Amino acid sequence: MLIKALCDYSALQENKTPAGYCKQAIHFEILLTPEGKIAAINDLRVPRIIPLKNKKTKTVYDPVMEQLPVRTQKPGIDKNTIEHRPLYIFGLNYDKGTLTPTDATNKAAKSHKCFCEWNEKFFENIDSPICKAYLNFIRTWEPEQETQNPPLLALGKEYSSSYYEFGLDGSPEIKLHNDSKFKAAYEGYFAQLNADSDSDDTELSTCSILGEKLPQARIHDKIKGIKGGMSSGCVLVGMKESAFDSYGKKQSYNSNVSEKAMKMYTSALNSLLADRSHYKTFDDMTIVYFAMKKNDAEECNMFAGMFSGFEDELNKTVVTEADRNINTVMTQLKQGRTADMPYDPNVEFYVAGFTPNSSRISQKFIFHDKFGRIFDNVLKHQQDISFTEGQHQVSIERIKRELISPKSSKEKVPSPLTAALFEAILKGTRYPDELLSTVITRVKTDSDEENNHFIKLNDTRAGLIKGCINRKQNKEEIKMSLDLENKNQAYLCGRLFAVLEKIQQDASGGGLNRTIKDSYFASACSKPSTVFPKLYKLSQNHIKKLSSPIFYNKLCGEILDGLDGKFPSTLSLDDQGRFIVGYAQQYRDLYTKKSKDKPEENSEVKPEAKSEE
Repeated sequence: MLIKALCDYSALQENKTPAGYCKQAIHFEILLTPEGKIAAINDLRVPRIIPLKNKKTKTVYDPVMEQLPVRTQKPGIDKNTIEHRPLYIFGLNYDKGTLTPTDATNKAAKSHKCFCEWNEKFFENIDSPICKAYLNFIRTWEPEQETQNPPLLALGKEYSSSYYEFGLDGSPEIKLHNDSKFKAAYEGYFAQLNADSDSDDTELSTCSILGEKLPQARIHDKIKGIKGGMSSGCVLVGMKESAFDSYGKKQSYNSNVSEKAMKMYTSALNSLLADRSHYKTFDDMTIVYFAMKKNDAEECNMFAGMFSGFEDELNKTVVTEADRNINTVMTQLKQGRTADMPYDPNVEFYVAGFTPNSSRISQKFIFHDKFGRIFDNVLKHQQDISFTEGQHQVSIERIKRELISPKSSKEKVPSPLTAALFEAILKGTRYPDELLSTVITRVKTDSDEENNHFIKLNDTRAGLIKGCINRKQNKEEIKMSLDLENKNQAYLCGRLFAVLEKIQQDASGGGLNRTIKDSYFASACSKPSTVFPKLYKLSQNHIKKLSSPIFYNKLCGEILDGLDGKFPSTLSLDDQGRFIVGYAQQYRDLYTKKSKDKPEENSEVKPEAKSEE
């Protein structure tokens, strides 16, 4: 489905990259004199500001995309017509502030030799000023004599990690890859190359994507831009080992994808990964999305906004706008008011997640539906995990932070859980069971150092538990606020625990450094019968210290009546979630709701530093 969708998307796009060319990121421009000397190296990168926490910003510099002759896909040292890689162009390594032509494997010398041999042969008969300057550079550049070259040394660490293009000094409009005489020579060469290939005994087969009888692709082009993948690119379709041979077909002939379709889908995916409006990252997963139309900028910006940002490259303007208008827009969609919208709710929208796997790409999920339906599902997701009325959108990044230990800076959300979470959000289906178990584990084991507690429970975690249970039961079992009609035993136990903790705090003046939550919450959540008798007995000692115990006696009595005088021996994972939500809702109610039966002096007691069980 993905390859077919990418081919269809490629067919819709204007300004397609012509056959024989590809888009290449370029950081610097090398200006050559007619004699082939380096006059200057210009920085072509475009600054971009990324908002960070605490209203700070960071400036990053993005390369420009240029149309160059197709780049080699072969591993190891191989030639390109017009080179962009520094090791090939200059034959120099950058090491601790110095340039040197020597290295352990002699790779710099071999790469430069490969570059010179092919490009000198190709350009020797092309008569144009920039092509002659390029040819002179190839013939006169000696790496051993250029280790102190000022323009190269000025690049510093950027030298090795950047890509380059060539221009003519004094004529900034002239670029080697855009020179008309070069393009004529290259396109003639490429056409002849294809003609020679077609004359081979290549078996024609019906393409599984296009449905036409075409030559099949033996090797698929590489995809660049997947986070964590090889810098030279990874393949989406590749069958190298003999174990994958089937019916006498070797390598990617097994996939039955034609050369034409292969070029279409790889070109489309590389273009999407080169455009920051079409992808975001989430830990080690790259999320790519597009709408099946010529210009899908509005749909893609709104999609990113619906999630209130991803891990990287947060576009604050888009997020703020989407956050503010999401309910209004959804109402318009339901009412069929689409004429005045900048995006099309009926267009097919695709979302796919990828992770690197050695030299290959692993597709973790792909989902497509009408954009309006996806919008509806994302809005439903935000509603399902909301724990309080008027709660702001919970970003995908915030969910990630709640799933990993706050003490670990390297821990990541497992990619299967990430894929399952995105699928549940986009399809509006039940959340993965692993999400519920992970959140419960984090609640019971993490410490809230900011508030000096050994248990960390917040609205986001409680909301995720609430959403998981409700979608699993396919009904709103747990409501937004405290539900006095909910007689689930685990939910009642959670409520009782919150009340007992409040009694303890009020009896001590509200200044305890350690409460029963810090000592007994995890045990009470798992095995209530082993903990609650002790806690309830302890509460009777605390309640005697209150001047007006009627409110708490009545509340405890109502909850205990629902429990029929006994506590569950063990709680399942789902019931542990109900316990946590019951606790959180009762705790919030005790601290926010003013009741006529609740003693007023308790809310006015100033906390004092004490420690008590």
